[in-house]
Amino acid sequence: MTKEDILKLKAVVLYILDKSGEMDFIHLFKILYFAERKQYSEYGQHLVHDTFCALERGPVPSLLYDVAKKVVGMKYNHHQNMELISDALSSGSGECHYMLKAVEKPDMEELSDAEVEAIDNAYNENVNKNIYQLSSDSHDLAWNEAWDRSHNSHMDSLMIAKAGGASDDFIAYLRECEALDSFIKG
Repeated sequence: MTKEDILKLKAVVLYILDKSGEMDFIHLFKILYFAERKQYSEYGQHLVHDTFCALERGPVPSLLYDVAKKVVGMKYNHHQNMELISDALSSGSGECHYMLKAVEKPDMEELSDAEVEAIDNAYNENVNKNIYQLSSDSHDLAWNEAWDRSHNSHMDSLMIAKAGGASDDFIAYLRECEALDSFIKG
């Protein structure tokens, strides 16, 4: 991920945590996933450029998971510029060390109105669900395809869009866009 991608992810995470005060990993990851799925399936634009992986409990953003593990003192894989996010977070209160809270306010200039709306909708629809329901709800078409291919594998963005309700024509358009992006980046 580029530095700009990490700053965008940071803004999204801080925005979610600012709304909640503090939040466990599962809620944060699933709210982020549902907002990403909505944004990509409706607008063809990624909310974040983190790679979602199909873990047993549902989709998990790989860089953010390592950031969260670093913040709470667990073993993690180091990524370039991850401190841009980890330094803005702290472990939550209480005995559960899987809680995160923001120590900075989000940079709202990183987020468009449509992105804020996608995050707000995902937050409002999921913040009060228990972790078992969140896990079940996130075991969608994209998660199942990745899980069946290989446990803990990367989820395909086109399958995420399809799981979000994108039409076959829009999926074809996204496929062309992704191929062009790949070609240009070399």
